[in-house]
Amino acid sequence: MKTFLKALFLAAAVVASVANARPPSQEPMSGKTALQFWADNDIRLGWNLGNTLDAVDRKTNKNDWVATEGLWEWGRGVPEATQALFNGVKASGFDIVRIPVTWIGHIGASPNYTVSEARLQRVSQVVDYAKTAGIKAVIINIHHDGNYTQPDKGTWGFVDLKGAENDASKKTAIQDELGKVWTQIANYFKNYGDYLIFETLNEVHQGNWGTVANTDAYRKQQDILFDWNGAALSAIRATGGNNATRFVAVPGLGSTEPETVINAHNRGKLLPSDGTNGTSKLIVSVHYYHPWQYTVADVNGTDKTDEWKQPERGHPASAMGSLKSTFVDNGIAVYAGEWGAPTNVRSGSNDNNIKATHREYIKTVAAKAVENCVVPIYWDDGGNFKLLERSNGLAKTGFWSEVLSDIMASITPPPSSCPKSSSPSSSSRASSSSSGTASSSSGAVSSSSSGDSSSSSEEDTSPILNNPADVRPQVSSVYYYSLKGEPLGNVKPTKAGIYIFKQGSSIKKIAVR
Repeated sequence: MKTFLKALFLAAAVVASVANARPPSQEPMSGKTALQFWADNDIRLGWNLGNTLDAVDRKTNKNDWVATEGLWEWGRGVPEATQALFNGVKASGFDIVRIPVTWIGHIGASPNYTVSEARLQRVSQVVDYAKTAGIKAVIINIHHDGNYTQPDKGTWGFVDLKGAENDASKKTAIQDELGKVWTQIANYFKNYGDYLIFETLNEVHQGNWGTVANTDAYRKQQDILFDWNGAALSAIRATGGNNATRFVAVPGLGSTEPETVINAHNRGKLLPSDGTNGTSKLIVSVHYYHPWQYTVADVNGTDKTDEWKQPERGHPASAMGSLKSTFVDNGIAVYAGEWGAPTNVRSGSNDNNIKATHREYIKTVAAKAVENCVVPIYWDDGGNFKLLERSNGLAKTGFWSEVLSDIMASITPPPSSCPKSSSPSSSSRASSSSSGTASSSSGAVSSSSSGDSSSSSEEDTSPILNNPADVRPQVSSVYYYSLKGEPLGNVKPTKAGIYIFKQGSSIKKIAVR
């Protein structure tokens, strides 16, 4: 395992130096509903590249914000994304990656609101890292461009809900800019297949996180967000090509918790009209940080608690169950685009009860999500919530690898009430949950000559991978790599050369003439 991952990580520098390599023509689209896409690709678990492309810095004053990769204004940061990181994320067992993207400081003035080409290129490069690593699906969005924080900061980006709430002209202007920005993003990524998912917005609110439900003000905010989501979707669809049927995820107001999106849906103010697609290409985006005092409260604040008590322990089952009955049972896909708790903070606790409770919380949320056909995408910010190391995408030995193992053990095959795969091979997954730890044990594996029925001369060698059982299988059990360890997919290369061929526990070099 270590030898194999080392080869993958060495490839990172080569890949990172390659110029933007967007697909020159339209990649194939599956033609599937979002739910069927989940099932056929056995997508059960995801990971967030948090606090990276979504990070926001300010140059001189409170109104001079700019999205700067990995850098927050208060000096805390994470490394820039690399191919090595995504190779490790895949090896750690994750199927889908959410790449939050903030566009502040990269959008020009009205009326065109031109998006920086350099910003688009960098986002595309990071998407390609995930694709090259073999990640099955990737999400990009407009992230912190509508986040209201403390009054001294106001709204970071142009999606100013507080300003639009009582100013119809401002609401219309924001809607115009949102449509033009999404038009440019959609056109730039137009040729990508439907493994690339667009998420319209993220946690838009005006200071109260959308938590004051069932008031006139709350409903008004919800209605504004509904219109903005509709404008984003219309702009995406209008670019045509693959974007006409691309999967698009839609969030609710503020923290977009399950109760929030269900409330909006019951009012007819969640999913915008998608023409002849119906709801088959839409995905409901929820976040799950319940109870917030246990998950996202300031770790040094008075609201924070390390206790998870009843009746809160029953909430994951009830919330995920409500999402299933409201959406999934009616053919609408759902993912928990963010969830988790401060794993990195509690790793340093000397109280074993705190650690045990944390692990139980993580296991429960992951399990209840998958049981109810919801795809949980862990929020990893590289800081308090850190699970994987940004240098290699693996969990460190100790509490981090224990939590990762808990998650992997929780994502058992979805129940019969979830959509079933139309592809028998898609149910193949690693039985070991120890993959992806920084201290994975190495064990020599004998090479084998079985597995490749195509005509090519083959060369058995000493082991290429160590402990291949630790590598979570792809959708297909057959996979090819370059000699540098770069994942090439499950289709045999046609270019002449020497490649690494893997099928099950059989690993060998093959020559393509």
